[in-house]
Amino acid sequence: MTEKKKGKLTKVLDYLKHEDPFSKGVAFCPGCGLELLLRFIPQVLGNDIVITGTPSCSAPVLLGQNNQSWHTLSYFGTLMTGAAANATGLARYYRKAGIKNTVVCFNGDGTAADIGFGNLSGAAERNEPFIYICYDNEGYMNTGIQKSGTTPYGATTTTTPLGSASKGKNLRRMNLGLKMAMHKIPYAATATLSDLEDLAKKLLKAKEAKERGFAFLHIFAPCTTGWGYAPENTIEVCRRAVKTNYFPLWEAVNGKIRMTKTVKKPQPVSTYTELIKKFAHLNEADLQILQDDIDYEYCMLGGLSVLEGECQLPVSSED
Repeated sequence: MTEKKKGKLTKVLDYLKHEDPFSKGVAFCPGCGLELLLRFIPQVLGNDIVITGTPSCSAPVLLGQNNQSWHTLSYFGTLMTGAAANATGLARYYRKAGIKNTVVCFNGDGTAADIGFGNLSGAAERNEPFIYICYDNEGYMNTGIQKSGTTPYGATTTTTPLGSASKGKNLRRMNLGLKMAMHKIPYAATATLSDLEDLAKKLLKAKEAKERGFAFLHIFAPCTTGWGYAPENTIEVCRRAVKTNYFPLWEAVNGKIRMTKTVKKPQPVSTYTELIKKFAHLNEADLQILQDDIDYEYCMLGGLSVLEGECQLPVSSED
């Protein structure tokens, strides 16, 4: 309590300064991590945010139904090919008009990693002043559970089915968060729903960073319908994703990476996949491929997070 009096936020509830703008009943699936995320964001950032997004799992709720709305936020829908470009226009208009608010471009991995990545990268390169949030459910869950660039190795989807000619996705997932950090934008970070204080801190850091330019949050948001796990296990799936380093938590300021949570004794990836039906067919060899990919990416993050003073430029043979 002493720390709270000094103005330091220490508990998750202390970050929820604003009312939940969503109605009690909405059209998300039972146990949907996306619903928890959407309710959490405005309670931390404020109800004056302007959300723009594309066709996705969030669109039916954000757009409303017929002439009715499920929330009191400002929302502008756009195409998947131009999500970040649309947010750019909104942010520039408000700045020119002298209206102080926060534009949040809110999309799934299908838009962020695939269809809309070109203008996402362009907005980051131009350092546009808004927050881009990608909720990653590892596929096109709204349109039929097709694979995306962030779908992991071995996962079954309707376009990478389990059958005589296919054992799930045969390619490894892209690291979207790391790709965005390499744009050296003011702020980039990963987050998930099992670590809400970490998520709240990063939302506030992103809001502060957008005063200097572009901020990107890559948020792990599992899908009970598309992945095949029990609705009550949503938070446990997130928790195990972190504990196995399947989805490590880190942040980057101007491209310099820092781990925000280090798992001292990572669990094997099988403790994560055992909860999820889309991985149920994987044998030990398949799991080892997935484990090797996780270990490699985490090792790479560890190297990038080394203190700047310990880094040395490579010396060429001509020197």
